[in-house]
Parts: sequence; C-alpha cells; structure tokens
Amino acid sequence: MTTTPTIEERVTHLERDIMEFGMRCRQRSLQHAHQAVDPAYGMIEEMHHRLVGVEQAVGRTRDDVKILGEQIGGAIGRMDRVERRFDLLLGQVYDLDKRLTDRMDGLDKRIDGLDKRIDGLDKRLSGRIDELDERLSGRIDELSAQVGELNGRVDALAKSNAAMFQAILERLPEKREPARP
Repeated sequence: MTTTPTIEERVTHLERDIMEFGMRCRQRSLQHAHQAVDPAYGMIEEMHHRLVGVEQAVGRTRDDVKILGEQIGGAIGRMDRVERRFDLLLGQVYDLDKRLTDRMDGLDKRIDGLDKRIDGLDKRLSGRIDELDERLSGRIDELSAQVGELNGRVDALAKSNAAMFQAILERLPEKREPARP
C-alpha cells in the first residue's frame, strides 16, 4: 500500500527541487558569463603578444641607434687622429677638413632623420596603444553590463520561481485529520 506524501514531505521535496533548480540556474549563469568573457581574454592575450612584439621592435631599433652612436663615436675618434696627421701635411689639410665636415653633416642629417623616424614611430605606437586601450575598456564595459544583465535575469527568475512555489503551497489542501468514530 502506498501512502500519499504529507504536506511536509511535499514541501520538503519542493524545497529540495527549488534548491537544485537554483543551483542549476547559477551554474548556467556562470557558464554564460564565462563564455561571454572568454573571447575578451583571448583578445587581451593577442594584444599582449602584439605589444610585446612592438616593444621588442622598439628595443631593437634603440639598440641599432646605440650601435650607430658608438660607430659615430668611433668615427669621430678616427677623424681626430686623421686631423692630427693632416696637420703635418699643410697642403691637404683644407681639402680633407672640408670633406670630413661634409661627411659629419651627412651623418648628423642621417641621425636627425633616424631621430625623427623614432619619434614618429613612438607617436604612432602611443596612439595605437591608446586606441587599443580605449577599445579594450569599451569591450570590458560591455561585458560587465552583459554580466550585470544576466545577474538581473537570474535574480528575477529566482523571485518568480519563489512566488510560483509559494502560490502552489497556498493552493495545497491543508492536512486534514480523519474523523474519529
């Protein structure tokens, strides 16, 4: 003979079902939030790798400029030795001096050109980094809003479920005792 569950057993069963349902809703919302945020983390990682590449390129360019500066320093030292030797040869001093001066001017112009290129690259990279930062901030704000909206939906669903189960409980017949003879 099967017995019909009492109201307390039914309520206990409903409470357990509500708890399980709440847990499933929470797990789903966490999964959805993770799925929504995961692409942003991928984009952040990709941007990080690109920025590291840019930083490495800038570092190599700076190293090249440093080497060029050392080479220019070496060239200046050699020119000084050449000038001392040419001082002994008065007839060729003026001609060699002019040529060395022209060469230095050319090197200065090249260095100035490299400085301008480095400054331009720095400005472009700064602008690009700022742009990427703004885009990333906007994306993070969008994702935060979406997570907030999902949380609101989950809360509304939980309230709706609680009201529904309360209405069910209120409609259940009260426990009646059988009449005694």
